[in-house]
Amino acid sequence: MAKRQKLIEVLIELRQSALTIDSKESWIEVMKKYDMIIVGEKFNKVSTIELEHSLKSTFNYEMANDEILELIPQACQALGMKTKPLELLNDPIKIDAYTIDLF
Repeated sequence: MAKRQKLIEVLIELRQSALTIDSKESWIEVMKKYDMIIVGEKFNKVSTIELEHSLKSTFNYEMANDEILELIPQACQALGMKTKPLELLNDPIKIDAYTIDLF
């Protein structure tokens, strides 16, 4: 449960920061702060691949990709964030990552 709570806290912080993006400069600043790529028309989309990297590099918290893939749907649902699974091309049944709409 502690890992899910950590994900929730990080996602809330990321959402709050993404909501402050109002220019190319602020977008770059937020990406540098969290050491991750933020995309989307509203600068509100991140991937679990980027999230895993940011957890380690910015939040000093290690979590295996499998754990993130298991916990992200629950954490995002609790926050009202949409997720979209990304499957492997050679194994479309296996989810390899998620994209997350922070807002």
